[in-house]
Amino acid sequence: MVFSVLACSLCLSTILVTPSATNIAEANTTSYRITYKLPPNPEKYLFLNVQMVSITNPHPLLLQLRPYSSDDYIIDMETEDSYHKMNFTYRLNFLSSKKGFLWNLYHFIGNLPPAYPADMNLDELDQGIKNTNAYSEEGRALRETRAQINMNARLQPLVQAGYVMPNEIDDGIATKEFVATVLYRMFGTVRPYHGGIDLKDSENVAVRWAVEVGLPGYVVDSEGYLYPDSPLSMESGPIKYAEENAYDRLQHFMKLILPGKKTESGWEYYQVKLAPGMVPTQPRDLISVNGKSYNDDPVSSITESHQEYQNASRKIGQYFIPKFPQMLDQARKDALKPRAWDWSRDLIHHPKFSKGIAAYRKNKSSKNLNAVYQAVRKHYNLSIRQDSPAIIKSVLDNVK
Repeated sequence: MVFSVLACSLCLSTILVTPSATNIAEANTTSYRITYKLPPNPEKYLFLNVQMVSITNPHPLLLQLRPYSSDDYIIDMETEDSYHKMNFTYRLNFLSSKKGFLWNLYHFIGNLPPAYPADMNLDELDQGIKNTNAYSEEGRALRETRAQINMNARLQPLVQAGYVMPNEIDDGIATKEFVATVLYRMFGTVRPYHGGIDLKDSENVAVRWAVEVGLPGYVVDSEGYLYPDSPLSMESGPIKYAEENAYDRLQHFMKLILPGKKTESGWEYYQVKLAPGMVPTQPRDLISVNGKSYNDDPVSSITESHQEYQNASRKIGQYFIPKFPQMLDQARKDALKPRAWDWSRDLIHHPKFSKGIAAYRKNKSSKNLNAVYQAVRKHYNLSIRQDSPAIIKSVLDNVK
């Protein structure tokens, strides 16, 4: 049995399952009933972004970058008027392009010196642009020159570091394969590929590594297809148009779950504290209305601002907030583990579990079942759907 849709430790999309936990609360009205369940594995429901935390060991601001943002780059390449008319489209196109991805990756790393040309006075270039009609041929040429200089100042350090090859950089989309290739070069030593991810449409080690790690945007469909030439997506299947959320969530995952701080001695973890008032999960993933997942079948009269929904959310927050340090630590450990992809190969016939399986099959006791479950959980990064004694029991009883 092949497990084909992996969910990463950092929950990045609305995924609701029914965890094996006790029903904690109910709120009854004449038309609906709100319930919620608190999972025994809260780290699997961790939802986090950089805005929700404070980083206690940030990089010192040592980069000698000129004041020039990605919006400045887009405006120089497109003109200011068109940018203001279509800024969302331009920003999304930039975010999901190879150059845009690499631009953001350069800023994510945060300590690679920029590579400005030594033979050009950039202050004079800025002044020349100010003194020239932006819509003239000369003005457009000057702005494009400035844009290319500032882009190359960020791309060249990535090339010099060996993260991207010059022939890989063009104006195309940052596909799953391109992004995985770059990130595998960055993190492949500190987080190596364990193997066992059997995609139907890619033998690329970097792509399989990305799926194994659980990088946001790498969702495999039920047939085992990833579509590596597609843009990143939080849903399975091929997509034509890029999604801002997938590229954005990837940045958060790299910074908060992977050892994403580059130092002279290698990659280290950022140390983070949960900001006051932040809840490190999405309550709607754990709330049901009339027995149905709030995500799967939202009731139009019940919004997240509804009093009963808020009551349930508050109780969920009270459960999750004190557990945040342990949740983050476990999510980081899980991201370093292999995946259970094929239950027959990865559990039933894996020598690591043979004694435990034999003990369980003698009497099928709950004690022996739990021993196997805990061993599997310790070795693999299980998805939400895999992570329960009931699933492991089903595998032990039915998989050959």
